[in-house]
Amino acid sequence: MEVILRKNLNNLGSRGDVVTVKDGYARNYLIPRGMAMKVTKGAKRQIDIERAASDRKLLTQRELHKGLIAKIEGQSFTVAARVSDSNRLYGSVGENEVVELLGMQGIEIERSQVRLDDHIKSIGVFNVPVRFQADLIAQMKIWIVAEDQGTQGLPEEAPEPQLFVGGSQSLSEAAAHVGEIESIPEEEDEEASEEVPESADETESVQEEAPVEEEPETE
Repeated sequence: MEVILRKNLNNLGSRGDVVTVKDGYARNYLIPRGMAMKVTKGAKRQIDIERAASDRKLLTQRELHKGLIAKIEGQSFTVAARVSDSNRLYGSVGENEVVELLGMQGIEIERSQVRLDDHIKSIGVFNVPVRFQADLIAQMKIWIVAEDQGTQGLPEEAPEPQLFVGGSQSLSEAAAHVGEIESIPEEEDEEASEEVPESADETESVQEEAPVEEEPETE
């Protein structure tokens, strides 16, 4: 049976192609799943309409992606992190952190568009690819520094840290928390001045020595 493909299928062809397949395969699989339709004049016209709409959508998406690439290219970010003595991160920088960093600049992307081979778990500078289409890939730079180092020793192009990893707080929240702690005045430790009986006997003697108020005599 000849059918018109409604989707790009690796083993058969591209959308709009007319291909010949077994009747059972067409009736039981391709057609019910919306992957193909029987060859008719009406079907060909429908495919042409769908293909034109798809091409317009792809063109619009492509222009949008080009605009995002122009915004991302050349961007660099700094992430402060808690690190061990061997400069390994407590935690890591992955897709979620990349999405958050770009979101701070008003650039919205999907987590799946961040193409990291593995999460970043050490200090240094890393180029992170963001893939929109096979031929549309942006590159962004991320500096990972120890939280107590800041940008010390880094090139001028490295911005101040925008994100903190290795804890539950963001960098700004952590800084604010430190400021709150530093602003609290120190209090002197005061020892309790109240004497407490050491035993039940002492409790009884205290009660015995307590003055008793006499009731006034009535005439």
